[in-house]
Amino acid sequence: MSHQKLGLCVIGCGKFAAQFSQSIQPLLSDMNLFFASRNVCKSREYARRFNGTESFASYEAAAQNVNVHALYICTPHYLHVDHVSLAINNGKHVLIEKPIATTIEGAETIISMANRSLTTLMVAENYRYLPEVRLCKELVTKGEIGEITTIEMHEEYRDRMTNWRSNVIKNGGGIFIDSGIHKVHFLRYLLGNPKFIYATTSTYNGRSKSLEDNIIFIAKWHNGTVGLINQSWRPHSDYLQNQVTVTGSLGRIYFEAGKGTLKLETSKTNSQFRISEESDGILPMVKAFLDSIINGTLPETTGEEGLNDLKLIKAAYTSASNETIYYIP
Repeated sequence: MSHQKLGLCVIGCGKFAAQFSQSIQPLLSDMNLFFASRNVCKSREYARRFNGTESFASYEAAAQNVNVHALYICTPHYLHVDHVSLAINNGKHVLIEKPIATTIEGAETIISMANRSLTTLMVAENYRYLPEVRLCKELVTKGEIGEITTIEMHEEYRDRMTNWRSNVIKNGGGIFIDSGIHKVHFLRYLLGNPKFIYATTSTYNGRSKSLEDNIIFIAKWHNGTVGLINQSWRPHSDYLQNQVTVTGSLGRIYFEAGKGTLKLETSKTNSQFRISEESDGILPMVKAFLDSIINGTLPETTGEEGLNDLKLIKAAYTSASNETIYYIP
């Protein structure tokens, strides 16, 4: 690998794959970028738009190519198990979009396949790599706001589930598995798994209750800390709100995810950090993935991390369906 650039192939050339490819352009001096789609015109277009080395007319052709060392799986959720299998059977490392799978069994299958191989498996949890999230974790770890008492996360974003996302089996659920999983991961990143959770959901336009576009999720930890996620894809305006407040015994931290700024308020200081320009966390995430391959180290967001996030998502759906508190084993 030291004499050859690492080759990463994007599997599935959809809307988010375009954002991903644009975000990692600064890494192209150190890696080669490939694209694969079942629509050869689309993979060629993405290769042209995003400085790709080569394009493929099938996922199989990409997985079998000797210049491709890793696959970024950005295909519909229900295809993740099959595409991880394709990657690992061809000796490729895997960066897989969240959710890792639509079911617990699927996630466990993916992890088992990866564990039996010599390849790296990393879940593409870009939220963890947002600069304001990293700084928040650092400040909390240093005890800057004391013991955490509450975490409040509020996101409103106008979106809708179309195509395969409108099928609950293919998507695995609604807004919470699709986007809320980022927030669940943040809660776990700061505090680990909670003691119990409660969730309630709603939908519009007469759709299936399983395709929720609004959710309230509450978690409580053994030490008494409470976390709240309030997320909606049906806001009154197109303005994106993605607010996070972490309150502790000595102060609080506030930021809007992706904005690159963070406020720290305590009895000793009232500081605003400008960490970076607006960021989606994808660039440092992919750099971490490449580093884990080159150095042979475990990534931060392992398959097990993705599985534990998914378990909380499924617990939320069980809670919402039964209208009961769900205790985490």
